Amino acid sequence: MRFRFCWDVDCPDWLLAEITTLSKLTSVKLRLLTGNVAKAIYGPALSYDVVTKLAKDAKLDEQGAKAVVAAVRWVLESAAGAGVTANVLDSELQQLGLPKEHAAAITKVYTEHQEALQAHLKGASLKVRGETTWSCEVVGVDIGDGDLSPVVKLNLHDESQSVREGEEQESGTKTNVTSIAMTPDQLQAMIHELTEARQLMEGLH
Repeated sequence: MRFRFCWDVDCPDWLLAEITTLSKLTSVKLRLLTGNVAKAIYGPALSYDVVTKLAKDAKLDEQGAKAVVAAVRWVLESAAGAGVTANVLDSELQQLGLPKEHAAAITKVYTEHQEALQAHLKGASLKVRGETTWSCEVVGVDIGDGDLSPVVKLNLHDESQSVREGEEQESGTKTNVTSIAMTPDQLQAMIHELTEARQLMEGLH
């Protein structure tokens, strides 16, 4: 079964296993834990005392407590990254077997921190700095006996500002070029997959 907060794919097996452990906490303790984890995602690191107290309250060993923290963090980051609403998250957590009160506890914290989480994830996402342009060319690759096979070469030109060594006040523009070579069939497959990915992303809004 696919879940929107899991980016429209199946829920990871390890997370399913931790749902049972989360259910053993009281909804109040789960809400407090989720609040601490949410703040730790975009703020100061989670205090070790929180983990040890969780282990004591839930009668878990240290590794078990860390696994619970990891599960809560994954749920928050995945939901924020996928841009799901609080109602969707609440419904899907219950579908996974989390009691209604516990799902509501996580959802309440998610609602309070959603904007901050999304801002953090956006800032931490992989991106190319500076202006970027693409160029494309078809080249022939020698496959033996004088025969040439067509290969598509994609070039990503990344222009970023760089400071000259030893000259802090002077800066220049440096162009980095990343090239990708692929066969026509590979290019068609990439276009197909990128088109599907774009449609999926547009469907999340």
